[in-house]
Amino acid sequence: MAEAISYKAVAQKFDCGTDFSHLTVVNFVGPGGAKACAYCCNMNIDLDGEPQAYAPLSKPKLRPSDNLGNAGWKKEADNEVLKKKYEAGKLLLAELEKKKADLVAKAKPGLDPAKPAPTPGKAAHDPAMDALDKEIAHKKKELQKASFEHTDANGNHSKTNPKNFEKIFWHWYGVTALTPEQARSASPYLEMAAKTLTTRKPVLDETSIYEDVFGRFPVVQSIFEPGPEYFVSPLPRAANTNYPAWDQRYFLPHDGFSQEPFGALGRPLAHATGLHLNDTVFAVRLDSGTSLAFPFRDTGYKPAVAECSFAAFTGLGGVYHPEREGAAKFPNDFLVLYLAFPKSVGQTPESILAKFATASNALDFPMILAFIAQATVDAKARGSKVVNADPLKSFEKWKNASSNTEPLYFDVINQSLSEAAGRPFIQNMMRKHASILPQGPFLRPPGKF
Repeated sequence: MAEAISYKAVAQKFDCGTDFSHLTVVNFVGPGGAKACAYCCNMNIDLDGEPQAYAPLSKPKLRPSDNLGNAGWKKEADNEVLKKKYEAGKLLLAELEKKKADLVAKAKPGLDPAKPAPTPGKAAHDPAMDALDKEIAHKKKELQKASFEHTDANGNHSKTNPKNFEKIFWHWYGVTALTPEQARSASPYLEMAAKTLTTRKPVLDETSIYEDVFGRFPVVQSIFEPGPEYFVSPLPRAANTNYPAWDQRYFLPHDGFSQEPFGALGRPLAHATGLHLNDTVFAVRLDSGTSLAFPFRDTGYKPAVAECSFAAFTGLGGVYHPEREGAAKFPNDFLVLYLAFPKSVGQTPESILAKFATASNALDFPMILAFIAQATVDAKARGSKVVNADPLKSFEKWKNASSNTEPLYFDVINQSLSEAAGRPFIQNMMRKHASILPQGPFLRPPGKF
Protein backbone atom coordinates (compact mmCIF):
# COMPACT_ATOMS: atom_id res chain seq x y z
CA MET A 1 0.00 0.00 0.00
CA ALA A 2 1.27 3.47 -0.89
CA GLU A 3 2.54 5.65 1.93
CA ALA A 4 0.58 8.75 2.90
CA ILE A 5 1.87 12.30 3.27
CA SER A 6 1.78 13.57 6.85
CA TYR A 7 1.80 17.26 7.72
CA LYS A 8 2.01 19.49 10.78
CA ALA A 9 2.29 23.23 11.35
CA VAL A 10 5.39 24.52 13.13
CA ALA A 11 4.55 25.94 16.57
CA GLN A 12 6.49 29.17 16.01
CA LYS A 13 5.21 31.92 13.72
CA PHE A 14 7.46 33.79 11.29
CA ASP A 15 7.87 37.22 9.67
CA CYS A 16 8.74 38.38 6.17
CA GLY A 17 10.64 41.60 6.77
CA THR A 18 8.15 44.23 7.89
CA ASP A 19 5.56 43.20 5.28
CA PHE A 20 3.94 40.16 6.93
CA SER A 21 3.91 38.62 10.40
CA HIS A 22 2.40 35.55 12.06
CA LEU A 23 3.15 33.40 9.00
CA THR A 24 2.49 29.67 9.29
CA VAL A 25 5.17 27.18 8.23
CA VAL A 26 3.98 23.62 7.56
CA ASN A 27 6.25 20.58 7.60
CA PHE A 28 5.49 17.64 5.29
CA VAL A 29 6.85 14.07 5.29
CA GLY A 30 6.17 11.99 2.21
CA PRO A 31 6.94 8.51 0.89
CA GLY A 32 10.50 7.31 1.28
CA GLY A 33 11.18 9.91 3.98
CA ALA A 34 10.90 12.83 1.52
CA LYS A 35 10.58 16.10 3.44
CA ALA A 36 9.40 19.59 2.62
CA CYS A 37 8.22 22.71 4.39
CA ALA A 38 6.07 25.49 2.98
CA TYR A 39 5.19 29.12 3.64
CA CYS A 40 3.78 32.01 1.61
CA CYS A 41 4.61 35.72 1.58
CA ASN A 42 6.34 38.21 -0.66
CA MET A 43 10.14 38.43 -1.05
CA ASN A 44 12.39 40.29 1.39
CA ILE A 45 15.36 41.24 -0.80
CA ASP A 46 18.81 40.73 0.72
CA LEU A 47 21.71 42.33 -1.17
CA ASP A 48 24.54 40.59 0.70
CA GLY A 49 27.00 39.13 -1.79
CA GLU A 50 25.89 41.41 -4.62
CA PRO A 51 28.91 42.93 -6.46
CA GLN A 52 27.21 46.33 -6.90
CA ALA A 53 25.43 46.49 -3.54
CA TYR A 54 27.60 49.11 -1.80
CA ALA A 55 29.75 51.98 -3.04
CA PRO A 56 31.76 54.85 -1.53
CA LEU A 57 29.91 58.15 -1.22
CA SER A 58 32.74 59.86 -3.11
CA LYS A 59 31.78 58.04 -6.34
CA PRO A 60 28.43 59.58 -7.35
CA LYS A 61 28.59 58.02 -10.81
CA LEU A 62 28.30 54.56 -9.27
CA ARG A 63 24.75 53.27 -8.76
CA PRO A 64 24.78 51.01 -5.68
CA SER A 65 21.66 48.94 -5.13
CA ASP A 66 21.78 49.46 -1.36
CA ASN A 67 22.86 52.16 1.07
CA LEU A 68 25.84 51.88 3.40
CA GLY A 69 23.61 52.07 6.47
CA ASN A 70 22.42 48.54 5.66
CA ALA A 71 26.05 47.40 5.77
CA GLY A 72 26.62 48.75 9.28
CA TRP A 73 27.97 52.26 8.57
CA LYS A 74 26.86 55.24 10.65
CA LYS A 75 27.19 58.92 9.82
CA GLU A 76 29.24 61.00 12.27
CA ALA A 77 26.08 62.62 13.63
CA ASP A 78 24.43 59.22 14.16
CA ASN A 79 27.54 57.93 15.89
CA GLU A 80 27.43 60.97 18.18
CA VAL A 81 23.86 60.12 19.16
CA LEU A 82 24.91 56.60 20.07
CA LYS A 83 27.91 57.94 22.01
CA LYS A 84 25.75 60.27 24.10
CA LYS A 85 23.32 57.45 24.83
CA TYR A 86 26.24 55.25 25.91
CA GLU A 87 27.68 57.98 28.17
CA ALA A 88 24.28 58.51 29.78
CA GLY A 89 24.16 54.76 30.41
CA LYS A 90 27.58 54.87 32.08
CA LEU A 91 26.40 57.63 34.41
CA LEU A 92 23.33 55.61 35.33
CA LEU A 93 25.49 52.54 36.02
CA ALA A 94 27.74 54.61 38.29
CA GLU A 95 24.68 55.82 40.21
CA LEU A 96 23.40 52.26 40.60
CA GLU A 97 26.77 51.03 41.83
CA LYS A 98 26.99 53.91 44.35
CA LYS A 99 23.49 53.10 45.55
CA LYS A 100 24.57 49.50 46.10
CA ALA A 101 27.72 50.56 47.93
CA ASP A 102 25.65 52.80 50.24
CA LEU A 103 23.23 49.94 50.99
CA VAL A 104 26.10 47.57 51.74
CA ALA A 105 27.77 50.08 54.03
CA LYS A 106 24.51 50.85 55.80
CA ALA A 107 23.85 47.16 56.38
CA LYS A 108 27.15 46.62 58.23
CA PRO A 109 26.79 45.99 62.01
CA GLY A 110 27.11 49.06 64.21
CA LEU A 111 26.49 51.62 61.46
CA ASP A 112 22.73 51.75 61.97
CA PRO A 113 21.77 51.91 65.68
CA ALA A 114 18.19 50.99 64.82
CA LYS A 115 19.34 47.63 63.51
CA PRO A 116 20.76 45.05 65.90
CA ALA A 117 23.82 43.11 64.86
CA PRO A 118 22.85 39.97 62.92
CA THR A 119 23.29 36.61 64.56
CA PRO A 120 26.14 34.48 63.22
CA GLY A 121 25.19 32.28 60.27
CA LYS A 122 23.47 32.90 56.97
CA ALA A 123 23.00 36.58 56.06
CA ALA A 124 19.44 37.87 55.82
CA HIS A 125 17.95 37.86 52.32
CA ASP A 126 17.49 41.38 50.94
CA PRO A 127 15.06 41.57 47.96
CA ALA A 128 16.01 45.22 47.33
CA MET A 129 19.67 44.27 46.95
CA ASP A 130 18.75 41.41 44.59
CA ALA A 131 16.75 43.78 42.40
CA LEU A 132 19.63 46.26 42.37
CA ASP A 133 22.13 43.57 41.40
CA LYS A 134 19.87 42.49 38.57
CA GLU A 135 19.54 46.07 37.31
CA ILE A 136 23.31 46.61 37.46
CA ALA A 137 24.01 43.37 35.56
CA HIS A 138 21.48 44.32 32.87
CA LYS A 139 22.96 47.80 32.43
CA LYS A 140 26.51 46.41 32.18
CA LYS A 141 25.44 43.97 29.50
CA GLU A 142 23.69 46.77 27.62
CA LEU A 143 26.81 48.95 27.70
CA GLN A 144 29.11 46.11 26.67
CA LYS A 145 26.93 45.40 23.65
CA ALA A 146 26.75 49.06 22.64
CA SER A 147 30.51 49.62 22.87
CA PHE A 148 31.72 46.15 21.69
CA GLU A 149 33.64 45.86 24.95
CA HIS A 150 35.93 42.79 24.91
CA THR A 151 34.57 41.73 21.50
CA ASP A 152 36.60 41.12 18.35
CA ALA A 153 35.56 41.74 14.74
CA ASN A 154 34.20 38.19 14.49
CA GLY A 155 31.88 38.70 17.45
CA ASN A 156 34.00 36.58 19.80
CA HIS A 157 35.20 37.49 23.29
CA SER A 158 38.52 39.30 23.36
CA LYS A 159 40.97 40.09 26.15
CA THR A 160 41.46 43.56 24.72
CA ASN A 161 38.98 46.23 23.73
CA PRO A 162 38.51 47.34 20.10
CA LYS A 163 40.78 50.07 18.73
CA ASN A 164 38.02 52.70 18.81
CA PHE A 165 36.42 51.57 22.06
CA GLU A 166 34.04 54.23 23.45
CA LYS A 167 34.65 56.41 20.37
CA ILE A 168 32.90 54.60 17.52
CA PHE A 169 29.68 52.65 18.09
CA TRP A 170 29.16 50.75 14.83
CA HIS A 171 30.91 48.07 12.79
CA TRP A 172 30.93 46.84 9.21
CA TYR A 173 28.95 43.64 8.55
CA GLY A 174 27.64 44.03 4.98
CA VAL A 175 31.00 44.72 3.36
CA THR A 176 34.36 42.99 3.70
CA ALA A 177 36.45 45.21 5.97
CA LEU A 178 40.07 44.94 7.13
CA THR A 179 42.49 47.00 9.20
CA PRO A 180 45.40 48.54 7.28
CA GLU A 181 47.69 46.08 9.05
CA GLN A 182 45.57 43.11 7.92
CA ALA A 183 45.60 44.40 4.34
CA ARG A 184 49.38 44.78 4.34
CA SER A 185 49.94 41.33 5.79
CA ALA A 186 47.48 39.56 3.47
CA SER A 187 49.00 36.91 1.21
CA PRO A 188 49.60 38.27 -2.30
CA TYR A 189 47.30 36.98 -5.03
CA LEU A 190 48.56 36.40 -8.57
CA GLU A 191 45.84 37.76 -10.87
CA MET A 192 45.47 35.21 -13.67
CA ALA A 193 42.83 37.32 -15.43
CA ALA A 194 45.39 40.00 -16.27
CA LYS A 195 47.15 40.02 -19.65
CA THR A 196 50.36 40.56 -17.74
CA LEU A 197 50.43 38.63 -14.48
CA THR A 198 49.74 41.05 -11.63
CA THR A 199 50.33 40.57 -7.93
CA ARG A 200 47.50 41.97 -5.83
CA LYS A 201 46.71 42.67 -2.20
CA PRO A 202 43.47 44.08 -0.78
CA VAL A 203 42.98 47.81 -1.37
CA LEU A 204 41.07 49.73 1.28
CA ASP A 205 39.14 52.97 1.18
CA GLU A 206 40.77 54.60 4.20
CA THR A 207 38.57 57.69 4.24
CA SER A 208 38.24 58.50 7.95
CA ILE A 209 34.42 58.30 7.99
CA TYR A 210 34.62 54.60 7.04
CA GLU A 211 36.69 53.46 10.02
CA ASP A 212 34.63 51.23 12.32
CA VAL A 213 35.02 50.39 16.01
CA PHE A 214 37.59 47.71 15.17
CA GLY A 215 39.71 50.09 13.06
CA ARG A 216 38.64 48.45 9.80
CA PHE A 217 37.97 49.99 6.39
CA PRO A 218 36.01 48.59 3.40
CA VAL A 219 37.83 46.59 0.74
CA VAL A 220 37.43 48.07 -2.76
CA GLN A 221 36.94 45.84 -5.80
CA SER A 222 39.61 45.97 -8.49
CA ILE A 223 39.22 46.16 -12.28
CA PHE A 224 39.38 42.34 -12.32
CA GLU A 225 36.26 41.96 -10.15
CA PRO A 226 32.60 42.32 -11.20
CA GLY A 227 32.10 45.67 -9.45
CA PRO A 228 35.22 47.84 -9.89
CA GLU A 229 35.28 50.69 -7.33
CA TYR A 230 32.36 49.15 -5.40
CA PHE A 231 32.98 47.65 -1.96
CA VAL A 232 33.29 43.88 -1.61
CA SER A 233 30.06 42.43 -0.22
CA PRO A 234 30.53 39.05 1.53
CA LEU A 235 28.47 35.95 2.32
CA PRO A 236 28.99 33.60 5.28
CA ARG A 237 30.29 30.80 3.04
CA ALA A 238 32.78 30.75 0.19
CA ALA A 239 31.60 29.81 -3.29
CA ASN A 240 34.94 29.86 -5.14
CA THR A 241 38.05 29.40 -3.03
CA ASN A 242 40.30 29.92 -6.06
CA TYR A 243 40.15 33.56 -5.00
CA PRO A 244 41.17 35.18 -1.70
CA ALA A 245 38.44 35.98 0.82
CA TRP A 246 38.81 39.74 0.17
CA ASP A 247 37.98 39.36 -3.55
CA GLN A 248 34.30 39.58 -4.62
CA ARG A 249 34.71 36.49 -6.79
CA TYR A 250 35.28 34.42 -3.64
CA PHE A 251 31.49 34.66 -3.10
CA LEU A 252 30.41 34.06 -6.71
CA PRO A 253 29.83 30.77 -8.54
CA HIS A 254 32.78 29.21 -10.36
CA ASP A 255 33.40 31.08 -13.61
CA GLY A 256 30.58 33.46 -12.67
CA PHE A 257 30.78 37.23 -12.85
CA SER A 258 27.41 37.88 -11.19
CA GLN A 259 25.69 36.50 -8.12
CA GLU A 260 23.34 33.52 -8.49
CA PRO A 261 19.89 33.23 -6.90
CA PHE A 262 19.96 32.15 -3.25
CA GLY A 263 18.06 32.51 -0.01
CA ALA A 264 18.99 33.26 3.60
CA LEU A 265 18.16 30.62 6.20
CA GLY A 266 17.24 31.92 9.65
CA ARG A 267 18.24 29.79 12.61
CA PRO A 268 14.67 29.56 14.00
CA LEU A 269 13.42 28.23 10.65
CA ALA A 270 16.30 25.78 10.43
CA HIS A 271 15.60 24.53 13.94
CA ALA A 272 11.87 24.09 13.24
CA THR A 273 12.22 22.34 9.89
CA GLY A 274 15.60 20.59 9.73
CA LEU A 275 16.79 22.81 6.88
CA HIS A 276 20.51 23.48 6.40
CA LEU A 277 22.65 25.73 4.25
CA ASN A 278 22.71 24.60 0.59
CA ASP A 279 19.31 22.91 0.88
CA THR A 280 16.99 23.80 -1.99
CA VAL A 281 14.03 26.18 -2.12
CA PHE A 282 11.41 25.94 -4.87
CA ALA A 283 9.54 29.25 -5.21
CA VAL A 284 6.32 29.81 -7.18
CA ARG A 285 5.04 33.28 -7.98
CA LEU A 286 1.28 33.16 -7.52
CA ASP A 287 0.27 35.86 -9.98
CA SER A 288 2.20 34.48 -12.96
CA GLY A 289 3.12 30.89 -12.10
CA THR A 290 6.80 31.68 -12.67
CA SER A 291 8.95 29.33 -10.59
CA LEU A 292 12.59 29.20 -9.55
CA ALA A 293 14.74 26.76 -7.56
CA PHE A 294 17.72 28.05 -5.57
CA PRO A 295 19.80 27.11 -2.49
CA PHE A 296 20.13 28.63 0.97
CA ARG A 297 23.56 30.28 1.02
CA ASP A 298 23.21 33.04 3.62
CA THR A 299 22.26 32.86 7.30
CA GLY A 300 20.08 34.87 9.66
CA TYR A 301 19.14 34.89 13.32
CA LYS A 302 15.55 36.13 13.44
CA PRO A 303 12.32 34.12 13.01
CA ALA A 304 12.10 35.32 9.42
CA VAL A 305 11.49 33.69 6.05
CA ALA A 306 11.80 34.59 2.35
CA GLU A 307 14.98 36.66 2.57
CA CYS A 308 16.30 36.22 -0.96
CA SER A 309 19.04 37.56 -3.21
CA PHE A 310 18.70 40.14 -5.93
CA ALA A 311 19.10 37.38 -8.54
CA ALA A 312 16.22 35.42 -6.99
CA PHE A 313 14.07 38.57 -7.17
CA THR A 314 14.79 39.13 -10.85
CA GLY A 315 14.63 35.38 -11.54
CA LEU A 316 10.98 35.42 -10.45
CA GLY A 317 10.24 38.38 -12.68
CA GLY A 318 10.97 41.20 -10.23
CA VAL A 319 11.88 44.47 -11.94
CA TYR A 320 14.81 46.56 -10.68
CA HIS A 321 14.46 50.35 -10.85
CA PRO A 322 17.93 51.86 -10.22
CA GLU A 323 16.59 55.38 -10.83
CA ARG A 324 14.44 55.16 -7.69
CA GLU A 325 15.44 55.55 -4.06
CA GLY A 326 15.29 53.08 -1.18
CA ALA A 327 12.86 50.16 -1.24
CA ALA A 328 11.17 51.55 -4.36
CA LYS A 329 14.09 50.16 -6.35
CA PHE A 330 12.73 46.68 -5.72
CA PRO A 331 8.90 46.52 -5.98
CA ASN A 332 8.28 43.26 -4.14
CA ASP A 333 4.51 43.30 -3.76
CA PHE A 334 3.96 39.98 -5.55
CA LEU A 335 3.24 36.91 -3.41
CA VAL A 336 5.32 33.74 -3.59
CA LEU A 337 4.73 30.20 -2.31
CA TYR A 338 8.01 28.77 -0.97
CA LEU A 339 8.62 25.03 -0.79
CA ALA A 340 11.91 24.18 0.91
CA PHE A 341 13.40 20.69 1.10
CA PRO A 342 15.43 19.60 4.16
CA LYS A 343 18.52 17.48 3.47
CA SER A 344 18.19 18.10 -0.26
CA VAL A 345 21.82 18.84 -1.14
CA GLY A 346 22.60 16.89 -4.31
CA GLN A 347 18.90 16.34 -5.05
CA THR A 348 16.56 18.18 -7.40
CA PRO A 349 13.01 19.34 -6.68
CA GLU A 350 11.96 16.89 -9.41
CA SER A 351 13.29 13.86 -7.53
CA ILE A 352 11.71 14.91 -4.22
CA LEU A 353 8.35 15.91 -5.66
CA ALA A 354 8.19 12.64 -7.59
CA LYS A 355 8.17 10.84 -4.23
CA PHE A 356 5.32 13.01 -2.94
CA ALA A 357 3.37 12.19 -6.09
CA THR A 358 3.35 8.47 -5.18
CA ALA A 359 1.54 9.06 -1.87
CA SER A 360 -1.93 7.63 -1.29
CA ASN A 361 -3.13 11.16 -0.48
CA ALA A 362 -1.01 12.90 -3.13
CA LEU A 363 -3.73 15.41 -4.00
CA ASP A 364 -3.69 16.70 -0.43
CA PHE A 365 -0.21 18.10 -1.02
CA PRO A 366 -0.93 20.81 -3.64
CA MET A 367 -4.28 21.49 -1.97
CA ILE A 368 -2.67 22.25 1.42
CA LEU A 369 -0.09 24.42 -0.34
CA ALA A 370 -2.97 26.31 -1.93
CA PHE A 371 -4.54 26.95 1.50
CA ILE A 372 -1.16 28.14 2.85
CA ALA A 373 -1.08 30.61 -0.04
CA GLN A 374 -4.73 31.58 0.48
CA ALA A 375 -4.08 32.64 4.08
CA THR A 376 -1.54 35.25 2.97
CA VAL A 377 -3.59 36.28 -0.06
CA ASP A 378 -6.59 36.98 2.18
CA ALA A 379 -4.49 39.01 4.64
CA LYS A 380 -3.09 41.13 1.81
CA ALA A 381 -6.59 41.68 0.41
CA ARG A 382 -7.65 43.00 3.84
CA GLY A 383 -4.66 45.33 3.89
CA SER A 384 -3.34 43.46 6.93
CA LYS A 385 0.24 42.52 7.69
CA VAL A 386 -0.91 39.85 10.17
CA VAL A 387 -1.66 36.47 8.56
CA ASN A 388 -3.92 35.01 11.23
CA ALA A 389 -5.76 32.30 9.25
CA ASP A 390 -4.91 28.66 9.99
CA PRO A 391 -4.32 26.99 6.59
CA LEU A 392 -4.53 23.44 7.93
CA LYS A 393 -7.87 24.07 9.61
CA SER A 394 -9.10 25.65 6.39
CA PHE A 395 -7.97 22.57 4.47
CA GLU A 396 -9.68 20.15 6.87
CA LYS A 397 -12.88 22.20 6.72
CA TRP A 398 -12.74 22.12 2.92
CA LYS A 399 -12.06 18.40 2.89
CA ASN A 400 -15.07 17.61 5.07
CA ALA A 401 -17.49 19.95 3.33
CA SER A 402 -20.31 18.57 1.15
CA SER A 403 -19.67 21.20 -1.53
CA ASN A 404 -16.20 22.42 -2.36
CA THR A 405 -14.57 25.29 -4.21
CA GLU A 406 -10.89 25.13 -5.00
CA PRO A 407 -8.61 27.65 -3.26
CA LEU A 408 -7.80 30.54 -5.56
CA TYR A 409 -4.28 29.47 -6.53
CA PHE A 410 -4.64 25.68 -6.59
CA ASP A 411 -4.28 25.47 -10.37
CA VAL A 412 -1.18 27.69 -10.43
CA ILE A 413 0.51 25.69 -7.67
CA ASN A 414 -0.45 22.29 -9.07
CA GLN A 415 0.78 23.24 -12.54
CA SER A 416 4.10 24.54 -11.13
CA LEU A 417 4.64 21.31 -9.18
CA SER A 418 3.91 19.27 -12.29
CA GLU A 419 6.33 21.31 -14.38
CA ALA A 420 9.02 21.09 -11.69
CA ALA A 421 8.68 17.35 -11.12
CA GLY A 422 8.25 16.45 -14.78
CA ARG A 423 6.51 13.43 -16.22
CA PRO A 424 6.75 11.15 -13.11
CA PHE A 425 4.73 13.61 -11.04
CA ILE A 426 2.03 14.01 -13.68
CA GLN A 427 1.78 10.28 -14.33
CA ASN A 428 1.49 9.39 -10.64
CA MET A 429 -1.02 12.15 -9.90
CA MET A 430 -3.15 11.20 -12.90
CA ARG A 431 -3.07 7.53 -11.95
CA LYS A 432 -4.69 8.37 -8.60
CA HIS A 433 -6.53 11.63 -9.33
CA ALA A 434 -7.80 11.76 -12.91
CA SER A 435 -9.86 14.88 -12.18
CA ILE A 436 -6.75 17.08 -12.05
CA LEU A 437 -6.61 17.81 -15.78
CA PRO A 438 -9.08 20.37 -17.17
CA GLN A 439 -10.86 17.78 -19.32
CA GLY A 440 -11.63 15.57 -16.31
CA PRO A 441 -14.69 15.88 -14.07
CA PHE A 442 -14.85 18.76 -11.58
CA LEU A 443 -12.24 18.34 -8.86
CA ARG A 444 -13.60 16.56 -5.80
CA PRO A 445 -12.09 16.31 -2.34
CA PRO A 446 -9.77 13.39 -1.56
CA GLY A 447 -11.69 10.38 -0.31
CA LYS A 448 -14.92 11.33 -2.15
CA PHE A 449 -14.18 9.62 -5.47
